[in-house]
Amino acid sequence: MTYIGTKEAAFLLGICCQRVRYLLHQGRIKGAYKDKKRGFWQIPLYGKRQMPIVKPGKRGPKGVWCHHRRENPTKIHVNQHFIKANGKRIKEDPLMTPDQLIPVVTLKQTNRNDMGYQMILDGPCRIVYKPYEPLPCGAHLWIETHKPVQFVDTQFNPCTARRPYKDIC
Repeated sequence: MTYIGTKEAAFLLGICCQRVRYLLHQGRIKGAYKDKKRGFWQIPLYGKRQMPIVKPGKRGPKGVWCHHRRENPTKIHVNQHFIKANGKRIKEDPLMTPDQLIPVVTLKQTNRNDMGYQMILDGPCRIVYKPYEPLPCGAHLWIETHKPVQFVDTQFNPCTARRPYKDIC
């Protein structure tokens, strides 16, 4: 049996780490236990798809987590229009601080787009150039990975870095 931690489970289920920890606290993730020596949660993976199993709640709406492994890779795109806009803003106001600039790195997953300044890629990735088949946003060059990606903002605070740009301002 393969065991993973809360960060990996959150990535596979398509929800945040805090929600995974809440489901663990409620005892709704099948077979999960807390390692007494290290203090980390151990979450087993089941089936051919190697996914954690979440038990349904008794009340409220149905859960919105993924029930199968994501087939499409995560795409990382650097927005050249925002780089140009930041260049113009710096020329107009040379005393501008880095946290006042528009984030230029976009992380595109199945149904979400997150923007930030820096990111950490853990694991293999590939750079794709498709001038005849661009992404819906118009990008011709991007990075693809199936591993979790963590954004780091200009203050190196991972908590605020995963929020969309409109929530950071």
